[in-house]
Amino acid sequence: MSGHPELIDCLYLVRSGVPFDVAFSLSSAERLAFVVILGTLAGRRFDWSRLAWEDG
Repeated sequence: MSGHPELIDCLYLVRSGVPFDVAFSLSSAERLAFVVILGTLAGRRFDWSRLAWEDG
């Protein structure tokens, strides 16, 4: 599955309560925004300069 990051992101959104049709119709920029917002709400920190989650 690691070869399908878009699918993983969409399934993460669906698991987080985003309707299936919405999650799979988002552009890549919208999908990134949703994933970052949900991750931030869960207590994670996102490094925008690296476009990656911070460790720890």
